[in-house]
Amino acid sequence: MKVAVTVAGAVVLVVVAIVGMDVAGWPGLAPRLAAQAERGLDMDAGARLHLLWKPRLEAPRLRVSGSRGEPLADAKDVQLNWQWGDIWAWRRGAPLRLRLVQAESLSLNWQRDAAGRTAWPVQPSGARDEPAELPQIDHLVIRHGSAQLDDAPLLLVGDARFATQADGHWTADLKGKLRGQQLALKAEAGAGLALLAPADAGLAPVQLRAELTQRDGRIAFAGTAASLLDARALDGQLQVRGNSLADIARPFGITLPSTPPLELSGRLQHASGVWQLGGARARVGRSNLAGDFSFDTRGKRPMLSGVLRGGPLRLADLGPAVGADAPPSRPGRVLPDRPLDLPSLSTMDARVAVALSQLDLGSAKLAPLAPVNTSVVLESGVLTLENFNAGVAGGELAGQVRLDTRPTPPLWQVHADVRGMAIEQWFKFQAKSLSEHPVTGRMRADIDVQGHGGSTAALLGSLNGPVRLQLDKGSISHLLTEATGLDLAQGLGILLRGDKNLALNCARLDGNFKAGVLRPRSAVVDNRDSRIDIDGRISLADETLDLRVVAKPKDFSLLTLRSPVRVQGTLGDPRIALEGKALGGKAIAAIALGALAPPAALLAFIDPGEDLPPVSCDGPAAAPRADTSAKPAVAASAASYPAARRGPAPQRQRQP
Repeated sequence: MKVAVTVAGAVVLVVVAIVGMDVAGWPGLAPRLAAQAERGLDMDAGARLHLLWKPRLEAPRLRVSGSRGEPLADAKDVQLNWQWGDIWAWRRGAPLRLRLVQAESLSLNWQRDAAGRTAWPVQPSGARDEPAELPQIDHLVIRHGSAQLDDAPLLLVGDARFATQADGHWTADLKGKLRGQQLALKAEAGAGLALLAPADAGLAPVQLRAELTQRDGRIAFAGTAASLLDARALDGQLQVRGNSLADIARPFGITLPSTPPLELSGRLQHASGVWQLGGARARVGRSNLAGDFSFDTRGKRPMLSGVLRGGPLRLADLGPAVGADAPPSRPGRVLPDRPLDLPSLSTMDARVAVALSQLDLGSAKLAPLAPVNTSVVLESGVLTLENFNAGVAGGELAGQVRLDTRPTPPLWQVHADVRGMAIEQWFKFQAKSLSEHPVTGRMRADIDVQGHGGSTAALLGSLNGPVRLQLDKGSISHLLTEATGLDLAQGLGILLRGDKNLALNCARLDGNFKAGVLRPRSAVVDNRDSRIDIDGRISLADETLDLRVVAKPKDFSLLTLRSPVRVQGTLGDPRIALEGKALGGKAIAAIALGALAPPAALLAFIDPGEDLPPVSCDGPAAAPRADTSAKPAVAASAASYPAARRGPAPQRQRQP
């Protein structure tokens, strides 16, 4: 009995002693343990360590040094709280988690290299050559603090200042670079805000205001959040202003197109790695856009999804995205040759539905597309505009565009169909003396081309594939027809009585791109007055023209030069000239006849016309190329195109 009482008394004394020592903070224990751990920890003798109930460390001063003795942290009046379960999880590989970090003052130097290694002793093994994750801090209360940050995995470099008032109001300022972009951050919260918290922390959101500035851009947020670095439970209003959407998104690892200056607002939410922007409204250049978007960062590749609405969208506001915001680098060229930012397309995936009221082509002479619907799909570096459909001048434009950035150079494929487009509504061409609409009719077009290149100029300069254009139920200016045939007498008569349109029997082009050069297999414009054949080439590779236009009048004329017309030069500086050989022949004939009798010289310029049957665009045979001989033209018909819209083009196999 005495032994039991003695043992029980001893146990009570030990428990009381342990409790008493824990209440006292185990004087002298914390500094000794820190020295024995050899982790670069150094604290004053007054440090107290509490291991029961609410585990914590209280120290008048705490210093952390790297393996080479470099200072990592210096804090005064420090309190660190944790739970033993957090330490157990940390020993098994989880990030180090502290429930509270509080200090009167703190000077911090945080660095991680590209492999995630840091001089801080945050690894359970104490090794400083192993990758380490950021510590998780539920509550951070620093009265006055500063930090130097150089975190390669986060692509963050900067200097920070932060403070917490007695009422819990929290402020922070940071200046530096994120993903290579210069920025400055100002944030304030209504209460203590976690720096980085796990999902199960259960922290209540607090009021947060933050403003991020970069060059001439600004991102402002006002709402609530439960932690700062990972924006846990973020919910509030976002306002964005900047010179380009791409510049604003780049620091956050989001791939968006380059644009003119923009303003954007909407509700921003974030939970569990999924960012949502709802009710977004944006003005980009002079375009008005809206939509709802989600950005999921949980997978191996981030995914952007949502719906883009609004309108009008001006094509000029997309100029930076296609390299058209700067003049060509080569003199005399007109096609944009600035390299596109294609490598960034491999950093994320996307699936965005587009529904625009109008796409403004940026020219008063071209009618806008309205409405415009498509799906933008980006998957593993392959960008596709699927099911593109747009109304255009009473007709329809449909097709698909595919860009594969995996090969070098990138591969482009474009398939487009146009049906029922009123050419006089789409292309508003007017000239003095000509009729109000010099060319009318319903356009049909089939384009199925592909090319390669990292710029707009390189793409167009490498196109291969067929192009077919046809004008149904059309008409053309009578004066323009006579001008093409150089019929001076009839042209003068039309000028005096006024121009009217002639109904077209057929107007079509059947050509093929090869290495950026378009050559017509057949190109003809036919009405009751004349037949016009076009031959030659248009090169998008070197931006040159070499076309030969031959007009064959069907009626009698007293005064006509009837010489083929050459269209040459460049896209930026085209030149029109008469073909010297044919014109020279007429001149020689006029001189010879004039030698016999001066009035007879005019006989060389009289044209009886040719007996040419109407050309049909619905016949079985293709029209011949422009005839350069003196033989009369035979009856011709162009290849047939069904009036009804064709079914969808067969799917092509994706490039490996």
